[in-house]
Amino acid sequence: MKKFKDKIYYFLKKYSKKVGLDLPYFIKGGFWLSLNQFFSLFKAFILSLIFANILSKQTFGEYSFILSILGIAGSLVLPGMGVAVVQAVARGYDGTYFKALKEIIKWSWLGSLFLIGFSIYEYFFGNYSLGLVFLLLSIVFPLYPVSGFYPNFLNGKKRFDILAKLSIIFNIITTILISITAFISKSAFWIAILSVLLQIIIGGYYSLFYVKKYLENNYVDEESIKFGKKISPSITFSSFVNNFDSLIIVYFLGYEELAIYKIVTLIPNQIKIAINALSPMILPKMASQDLKKKDVIIHMKKLFFIILFLIGIYWLIAPIIFKIFYPKYYKYVWLSMIFHLSFIAFLNLIPYTYLLKEKKNTLVSKFYNWSSFLSIFVSIVLIHLFGLIGAIVSRIIYRFLTMFILFFYFYSYNKK
Repeated sequence: MKKFKDKIYYFLKKYSKKVGLDLPYFIKGGFWLSLNQFFSLFKAFILSLIFANILSKQTFGEYSFILSILGIAGSLVLPGMGVAVVQAVARGYDGTYFKALKEIIKWSWLGSLFLIGFSIYEYFFGNYSLGLVFLLLSIVFPLYPVSGFYPNFLNGKKRFDILAKLSIIFNIITTILISITAFISKSAFWIAILSVLLQIIIGGYYSLFYVKKYLENNYVDEESIKFGKKISPSITFSSFVNNFDSLIIVYFLGYEELAIYKIVTLIPNQIKIAINALSPMILPKMASQDLKKKDVIIHMKKLFFIILFLIGIYWLIAPIIFKIFYPKYYKYVWLSMIFHLSFIAFLNLIPYTYLLKEKKNTLVSKFYNWSSFLSIFVSIVLIHLFGLIGAIVSRIIYRFLTMFILFFYFYSYNKK
């Protein structure tokens, strides 16, 4: 058996140079990341079926709105630290993880304050249920950003196998409990509260205690900590923009329209998340190698053809998926197909990761700031004028604009 494995390894190594990839690394890591993504997609699929067919559009819209506000609150707590930890741990500075975690805990009050503000807003406008949800979430929030931090350490260690196993356990438990809660209560209040508590309890244990098993030293890379802080404001702004369309849709159109928007964009976004699983392998690999710009361009060309293939596949199967699994939303399938064209903008993954590897925080910040400002402007105008169609088109325009902006910074950057 060992000889057979050795033959496979040498075969992959032999052809690694021809395809320009470290095949043993990507196949081994890709297996675990694919397994992880399968269970994540399975969870999203099961919950989407329940929410789309069991919950009313109003309830589903309220739940989506709560998660969007929570996402903005989470982005206020030094989101750049995740990138910094992946790079630092990949270079052997394991102590950077807990140093970054302390900084996150220290700044978590910003998220709590933001949620309290929304709680007061909802209360005064008569939505007492949402007001109470945000108040309760503000109390437990300091543990929320901590609970999602462990993947950064394991990605830096390239322990995709451990990360996959932990995530699979988490996804199975949360899928079962959230599904039961949705069937029994049919309430956005209880579904949201349970979702956050499960994340805090399980993810918090992983982040604070479980990762210590793989801590090899206490070395801290202070430069990475500084880098994480520098790029955090721009990432925060970008995260706000990613959730901004939900706020505008609720303000202009209502919760039911938000539910439709979430279903229409659900599968394309899940495909994007699945392909984005390559990112945890790409960043540590780039951080430990001296890649040239021409190498990055070659990989971008390969990714482009993969993306075109995935778009074609989705256009073929989308009507079938909606007819079988989301019958209440079938008449909106054409919007989902149009939205999936924005998947081409996923090309920016590789140049973006390259700029992160080079720690070009100024260019990364400019990228986030310009793309975010454009998104806010486009979303407000198009959603106000064209409603749900405007929301879809604005998101497509935003993704293409961000791709072009990132390409501009990538090609204009000259490595000394």
